[in-house]
Amino acid sequence: MFNTAKSLSPADHAAGSPVRRRLEAARRTVEGRFLEAGEVLGQAVEGVGKLIASLDHLTGALDPATVSATTGELTAAADRLRALPLRHETRRGAVERLNAMGGRLAGCIDDMKRNLAYLRVFAINIKITAGGVADATTEFGLFAQEICDCIELGRNQLNDFDRDLRLLSGELKTAFSHEQGLADRCSALVPAVPDGLSASAADLVEHHAQVSRAAAEVAALARAVHKKVGQALGALQAGDIARQRIEHVEQALDALAQVPDLKPEPRARLEAFIHGLLAEQLRDASADFSRDVTRIGENMAGIAADASEILRLRELAFGQADSDGGGFLRQMEGHVAQALDLVAEVEAADATAGRVGGAAAQAVAGLTAQIAGLQAIKTDVQQMALNTTLKCSRMGDVGKPLAVIAIELRNQAGHLETSAQEALDALGVLAQEAGKMGGAVREDPANEIQAGDALSGAAERLRDVGQSVEADLQGLARQGEAVVEGLRRATSRLAFQREIAAVMDEAAQTLASQAGDEAPWTDDISTPLATLLDGIARTYTMAQERETHRRMTQGLDLAAAMAPDAAQSDDDVLF
Repeated sequence: MFNTAKSLSPADHAAGSPVRRRLEAARRTVEGRFLEAGEVLGQAVEGVGKLIASLDHLTGALDPATVSATTGELTAAADRLRALPLRHETRRGAVERLNAMGGRLAGCIDDMKRNLAYLRVFAINIKITAGGVADATTEFGLFAQEICDCIELGRNQLNDFDRDLRLLSGELKTAFSHEQGLADRCSALVPAVPDGLSASAADLVEHHAQVSRAAAEVAALARAVHKKVGQALGALQAGDIARQRIEHVEQALDALAQVPDLKPEPRARLEAFIHGLLAEQLRDASADFSRDVTRIGENMAGIAADASEILRLRELAFGQADSDGGGFLRQMEGHVAQALDLVAEVEAADATAGRVGGAAAQAVAGLTAQIAGLQAIKTDVQQMALNTTLKCSRMGDVGKPLAVIAIELRNQAGHLETSAQEALDALGVLAQEAGKMGGAVREDPANEIQAGDALSGAAERLRDVGQSVEADLQGLARQGEAVVEGLRRATSRLAFQREIAAVMDEAAQTLASQAGDEAPWTDDISTPLATLLDGIARTYTMAQERETHRRMTQGLDLAAAMAPDAAQSDDDVLF
């Protein structure tokens, strides 16, 4: 039997003000939250696009051509640097031999100085001995003076020779010290530096492969993200559906309140029937809303997870955009910088070796000319000593002392010749070694220069790529984090289905309680009920509402209830 105890007046809009207030609050919440979520998803679509574009730019920064060129340069430079120890050990040996020749020449100079000193002593002895021989003082005195003049000239030439040789020896010692320091540097840095370059080249190839794999995975993830975002945007219609269904219930309550000219008891039965219909509409709406919002939340959580995976792939491929800046690229730059420092030292050693070799070659020419002058003096002394011997032989016993001195003078001049020849031989070896050292620098196919050019090219390329990657990584991190945070925020904004569903369920329970436990008798109110149901049916925009309406009114013998609107078929249903 129909219960009329809880029927309300039209002034209370049939279901009562509290129900309307709750439904209106729920409608506004759904509308606002879903609008916000839609805006965030729209931003997410744009953010994911930027994220993928940034990854594409990162991948392009290390394109195959750049990788191939840089790898080739690093490998070639590493090969050249590995040859440094042997090459510079050979050159250091040449500098060492030049030093040895300088020492040998210094010994020759000492011998020649000693020979000239003996020659001077013999010349003075001739002068003294001639003073005790009658009629020989003037002639032999002039002869002795000529020998002394020749010896003095020789001493001057020998001093010049000694000075030039000391200058050359100083340069040779500097060069040897430089080469020794370079040898120590080679021992410390080779093979570590070239091995580092080779490892960097291998790392670059592996990294590019890693980036390519990450790019492929990102492309697949991007498609999944776009698909899920599209599904989420489509599913957000659930909010609009729920809002409209709540509005339709509110409109039905308004229409119920405006039914005219009914006595209280028939009105109560009319209200009870409509309350039952609207309660069922709210229950169905609540169930559909909870299901749809749960699915939306799952989709959006999946989108956030995929966006996080894109960031993880970014970190896997390029490393964190942290204070170290650029990860392995910076490490590679460090290896290249070490190699460039070593090449600079080698180039300095090359320049020193070339300069010393050229200086030695020039010095040899001057020293050879000075030795030739000493040999000419030797010839003059020997000639004068021979003439003295001949004159002394004509003087008989009186000339014998002078003849003995002249013979010793000629013999000592022969020793000078021996020392001078030894000096010439040493100069020949010095010239040969100097020519080899200078030629080695000229004939070498500019290994260090080529290595330096290759390393400079690689360094510039790595620096440009590193700066680009570092800047892109920072932007990428910001974009990715913004996307993930936005998606999480959107998900959290939609985590209210229980709250809204609870409001609808509570309103439905209130309406159901006002409808009573039994179906009301409607035969005497069929006309106003049919009119009201027809008006309510005209507000429907969802197939679910129509189905619920049919289910709740199919037992009535009312044309309006059984066929809400022939003009609005299911083909016209929006959802």
